[in-house]
Amino acid sequence: MLDAIYRAARDRIGNLAAGLGDHQLRTPVPATPGWTVHDVLAHLVGGAADVLAGRLDGAPGDSWTARHVAERRDHPVEELLAEWERAAPAVEASLPKQHTGPNLAADAICHEADLHEALGLPRTDRAHWQPLLEVMARFPGRRLGDTATLVIIDELGQQWRSGSGESVTQLRADGYELMRGVFSRRSRRQIAGWDWSPEPPSAVVDGFGAFGPRDDDQPVPTG
Repeated sequence: MLDAIYRAARDRIGNLAAGLGDHQLRTPVPATPGWTVHDVLAHLVGGAADVLAGRLDGAPGDSWTARHVAERRDHPVEELLAEWERAAPAVEASLPKQHTGPNLAADAICHEADLHEALGLPRTDRAHWQPLLEVMARFPGRRLGDTATLVIIDELGQQWRSGSGESVTQLRADGYELMRGVFSRRSRRQIAGWDWSPEPPSAVVDGFGAFGPRDDDQPVPTG
């Protein structure tokens, strides 16, 4: 499944990137401070190229991703997409059996939404990110253990339950927003403002995102 998710995301991002002008490529991406749309594309291509080359030291840390951007900062989009095309089969072959290293399928889905939000485009389709939400929605309650229980319910009535404590906190939220939150794409203020009952402990809000909390509010696209 991950290989198909990655392949489809690469196609969509490639089609989007190929139609962007220079001004759009220079647009800052709020989800990745300091990066432009071109930089996000460079990172996606660089990650694939590193899988092909077996160059995964430091992955998926900041120095690893920064190198992708630095090495491709002056490469035109056509060149980036051609490099991605060459490297993609190696990524797809690695994903079904992946146990370690960066999950480039999840990375592509996350950054696709980053690009849509930066460019003011509608949110990405649910069918694209739903399989990842089904796994990641249990992340916010991973540390609760027997101290509390977190129940998350999306707008379709899908439910995720984590923890086993008697104290129960319930969250009702839109599936897209949940997906963005668990990928650390929503601020603490934004997460705390969702429909919680009762008000969530700060530890739950701070630990909601897989990549740590953030304090910069993010753009919320239309449906």
